[in-house]
Amino acid sequence: MIASSRFFVLVATISLFLAFMAVMVSTIIVTVMTILDAVHRGGLSQNEMIGKLIKQADYALLATVLYVLALGLYSLFVDDRVPMPGWLRISDLGQLKELLAGVVVVAIAVIFLGEALTWDGSSDLLAPGLASAAVIAALALFLWQATRERQLDRDPGPSGRAAGDQDGDAGGDA
Repeated sequence: MIASSRFFVLVATISLFLAFMAVMVSTIIVTVMTILDAVHRGGLSQNEMIGKLIKQADYALLATVLYVLALGLYSLFVDDRVPMPGWLRISDLGQLKELLAGVVVVAIAVIFLGEALTWDGSSDLLAPGLASAAVIAALALFLWQATRERQLDRDPGPSGRAAGDQDGDAGGDA
């Protein structure tokens, strides 16, 4: 029963990969159309073009999140022999969450950058800036804590035991 549940993760992985492809293809199409519109017709001001291109960069980052999730779930639950670059190798769900949090921080920063670059002075920029900063700070705290816990679990303490092994029994049969 449990072994067959990998099938559901495989279906979710395929769905995430299809979503990645759909978002990435639409991003490429809109980016090319935006550039062609600006070059051939001159229909966009520089600020409008920058705003649209930053938005497309954000969509590309969101597509990357879907791709990373698909690869991570696949390597965790279906087959861990998928060739991936070192920074993308996922060995546990915590690493997948950390990688996702890092990409989300960049995506939020790009969203706010697009808002700031195209700001016309008539709308409030402080509220979205503070909201973005709050979410980025919370994710940074999460990443810091996760990295700290990972280091504590990996590095031996002064007694030669890993920090998570308090009773010295590495077998775990308490």
